[in-house]
Amino acid sequence: MKQILSWFHHRLLRWTSALVWSIWITILLVQPEADPIINLGLPTGPQTFLRELFFTCLHLLAFAITCALWYWALSASMRTRASLAVACTIALGLGACTEYLQTLSPDRYPSWTDLVANCYGALMAAWFIWRRTEDHRQSDGNRTPSP
Repeated sequence: MKQILSWFHHRLLRWTSALVWSIWITILLVQPEADPIINLGLPTGPQTFLRELFFTCLHLLAFAITCALWYWALSASMRTRASLAVACTIALGLGACTEYLQTLSPDRYPSWTDLVANCYGALMAAWFIWRRTEDHRQSDGNRTPSP
């Protein structure tokens, strides 16, 4: 069991996970809907409110995972603040790039809602990670309470 858990601390596994996830999510978000490279069987049809809400939630989750994976990969070799800042920047940049790259796909289009969901997912994950890091706890302990 210890040997299996030690793999989670291996830098190559961390970097590979973050890179593979980023490539996979980019392909999913940029591929044409009519002829997808990776068919996940997601519902197609008219753009109803519930369908858009479903896809918005998927964007939130995807970019929260992106930020978390990059933080995990970078934290093996960087300090907490730096790795979290870089991870969040990568996730935000990837979110913006995938929305732009959708203009190159024949039946895809960029969406402000998706872009906001991408950014919010990345920032939400960064905040969540920051709240649980030792750096955050130490900086809260150094603050003097205001009257």
